[in-house]
Amino acid sequence: MSELKVSISGIRGIWADSLNLQNILNYTKAFAGYIAKIGGKRVLLGRDARPTGHLIANYVASILNAYGIDVIDADIIPTPTVLLGVRKLNFDGGIIITASHNPVEWNALKFVKKGGIFFGEKELKSILSFVQKNIKEKPYSKVGSYLKDNSIEELHIKTILENIPFKTIQKKRFKVILDPINSAGSKITEKLLKKLGCSVFMVNGEMNGRFKRGAEPTPANLKHLPSLIKKLKADVAFAQDPDADRLVIADEKGNVLSEELTLALAIDYVLSKKNGNVVINLSTSSLCEWIANRYNSKCIRTKVGEANVVEGIIRHRATIGGEGNGGVIYPGINCARDSLAGIALILSLLAERNKTVSEIVKDYPVFTIRKEKMEFKGDLSTKLKEIEKCFPAKIDERDGLRLEWEEKGKKIWLHIRTSNTEPVIRIIGESEDEKILKNSIEEIKKIIRG
Repeated sequence: MSELKVSISGIRGIWADSLNLQNILNYTKAFAGYIAKIGGKRVLLGRDARPTGHLIANYVASILNAYGIDVIDADIIPTPTVLLGVRKLNFDGGIIITASHNPVEWNALKFVKKGGIFFGEKELKSILSFVQKNIKEKPYSKVGSYLKDNSIEELHIKTILENIPFKTIQKKRFKVILDPINSAGSKITEKLLKKLGCSVFMVNGEMNGRFKRGAEPTPANLKHLPSLIKKLKADVAFAQDPDADRLVIADEKGNVLSEELTLALAIDYVLSKKNGNVVINLSTSSLCEWIANRYNSKCIRTKVGEANVVEGIIRHRATIGGEGNGGVIYPGINCARDSLAGIALILSLLAERNKTVSEIVKDYPVFTIRKEKMEFKGDLSTKLKEIEKCFPAKIDERDGLRLEWEEKGKKIWLHIRTSNTEPVIRIIGESEDEKILKNSIEEIKKIIRG
């Protein structure tokens, strides 16, 4: 049996294996206990389109109702839309049924707290404390109510339009290709783009949960876009993951950009309007720091995970933040990774500067980033101590091990950590010198293999 992943990224596993009806009951009941403890009553429910989503959603709603919680079910809807809905409509919490970028056989419960942000490590412990408690069902006269309502979709679009120069975008009449991977971003993102005056060509647009490409929107999974862009003479292409919190861009020449450039472009636009602190995680490209420096803004790093970055954004009153996996967090719209907000910000950048994506990106320095993962069973802390001794580096141990140093006049950083979402170790590194980076990562992999 595979391992059930329990972290700030959700209760995540493979359906009918590590994720089953029993542990869905246990963790949903625990969430109901937490909601009751804070005096809450109303919960917003949403999901992505994967095939197990409807049955898990129905089960979760029934469990919550049994414990006296009223449920509004938004059905198939992006994760950031649920987060925005919890905040704007003053829900006491939310549950999103999605395994985000994981393959289709995975699913998860993601818990949202009042205010519309994910549970951090402390709050998650509070929920987990209820797992073993005996929580009694409510009598028939006090069970919760259930209502289907996806009107938060329009609220999300309205909030975005209120915070961008939409008339400037409309005048450009952009031709856009959208790949929402047959899931939650399909309808709402098309609606947003049309309100922005774009002509939209959809690929993988049917919202049936049968993913026709790899779930993670990376260049390796988007090889179908270059020929489409050239054929349609599109200005830009956008690709999302199944719950539409991540975004990847392809330029007008058919080049699928690194997911790291999504956040960089959004930061560039936002800081050109208002400088301020930027918060990113320990695994995000140094390009974001370079852009922040250009606008005399400070760039602060946090542990990996949306909840950690959002916590940093709030603490440092940041203007913008995010993660290098294509996750743009712009608190002016939504304090969550939000692909729709990212699309709006990037179209604003293109419209106001009257430049193409490639023209903007060519002015950025080139950093080589490598992202690798490997299976490992054993004591990782011992291996990290061994790795630490091999490099003359500045050390950060907040989230696994991050090393940063200079070699031959070139900066390099490496980050080794256990994944929050998969049973693997992630090794991410970046440098201006590709050879040094490659050799360093191979040395680390050799140490881990033992």
